[in-house]
Amino acid sequence: MHFLRPSPSKSPLNWLVVAAVLAVAVPAVARAEALLVVEAESGKVLEAENATIPWYPASVTKLMTAYVTLTAVKEGRITLDTLLTVSPVAASQSPSKMGFRPGTQVTVDNALKMMLVKSANDMAVVLAEGVGGSIDGFSAQMNAAAQKLGMTQTSYVNPNGLPADGQITSARDLAILARGIIHDLPEYEYFVHIPSIRYGR
Repeated sequence: MHFLRPSPSKSPLNWLVVAAVLAVAVPAVARAEALLVVEAESGKVLEAENATIPWYPASVTKLMTAYVTLTAVKEGRITLDTLLTVSPVAASQSPSKMGFRPGTQVTVDNALKMMLVKSANDMAVVLAEGVGGSIDGFSAQMNAAAQKLGMTQTSYVNPNGLPADGQITSARDLAILARGIIHDLPEYEYFVHIPSIRYGR
């Protein structure tokens, strides 16, 4: 597999923005938005609207997938160079995805980049199976991390946010997760400064 190279950008994503700009749509029946803007360092709430209304996390689920994966790297259970194999389950995920065939090997580093930049659902499953052994095993780790962080309104059943019963969160809990990423994993901040990637040609 080719190494994924970050493409240059004049305006990389600011790490603080990850914590400050979090919004979750609520059901159309409610006709409202849920949002919570917090100060990353102190946790001070700057603006809130329906912050505790439960809703589906969709692709922001991948923030927790990154958090659990990078925690495993930090603890030495895997490395960014660990090779993971695309399984039939990973390959079968709905788009957005990379579309690699089963048996393709990718590093943890490249899988993270593809998941975070392209929102690749197949790469989220590759990471889940590589870190947790299975989607269910990894989801249990996601839920344990959520509980440890104090995300009391969140439940995960998959690593990519594709529709599933029992996958739920709130703007409040997403702000808690964003602050957890900032404070617990500062050495991996560069992952959110990658605005695009190039694969092959």
